[in-house]
Amino acid sequence: MPTRVAGVAATNPAVITSDRGGRQDVASTVADREPFEVMFNLTRSATRGETSTNDSHMIRVPARLLECRMTLPLGSSDGLYYVRVQRSGQSEALKTAQGNATINDGDVRLDFELDLSNMAAGRYLLSYRHAGESWHSVPIGITDLTN
Repeated sequence: MPTRVAGVAATNPAVITSDRGGRQDVASTVADREPFEVMFNLTRSATRGETSTNDSHMIRVPARLLECRMTLPLGSSDGLYYVRVQRSGQSEALKTAQGNATINDGDVRLDFELDLSNMAAGRYLLSYRHAGESWHSVPIGITDLTN
């Protein structure tokens, strides 16, 4: 059963699951070297005029190897996408990845692996773009496995 970990309850923007049965405590998986599965649902956006705090849409992920499945916003194209992690307000990419998005049951899904195992806990931006297009960013919080 997936465990909701972040975001607005109405949109469920992120779910972290494990390949083991049942709920998983992030700290209990420290010795596990298998990728940790994360699903990002970016199909919905905030309603115009909706007020929120900076943390209300932040997706929290553990500092480890992640196997990511991102459901892109409606109208996104399939094909090659680039992904990067950076500090807010900085242009330097700290981590990069790429994947091929496919259309499945009307959803555009982007699968990629992202190794955050040596990243310090804190606030970052996860940015993605289709080849040749502009970047779209989602705030993420990387958590220390000991928390």
